[in-house]
Amino acid sequence: MKRTGRSSEARRSATVASPAGPQRTCVACRAVRPKRDLVRIVRSPSGELSVDLRGKVAGRGAYCDPDPACLERGLRDGALARALEVTIDADTAGRLGQQMAEAAKIRRTERTT
Repeated sequence: MKRTGRSSEARRSATVASPAGPQRTCVACRAVRPKRDLVRIVRSPSGELSVDLRGKVAGRGAYCDPDPACLERGLRDGALARALEVTIDADTAGRLGQQMAEAAKIRRTERTT
């Protein structure tokens, strides 16, 4: 079969991951960063929200910088609620804030080692 400019090889070469690994966008500040630099917030199939440091928990996820100000902005503007397709009450927002603070500490120690 004759190869043309529309062959799948061109598409495959365009989807190769960057040297820094997969990239994700923070839902709050819209900054594009390597996936390992962001923290995933996940809505489980049962509807519970939690911070997922490994990025493997089943459910709908959204990425956020491990900065409390970024989480606050995502909650205030509603970007996090839209991305997770759920309404976030004050109690859940407070719990996510605590989990995000713990995740930020872990991410900082990972970068320094």
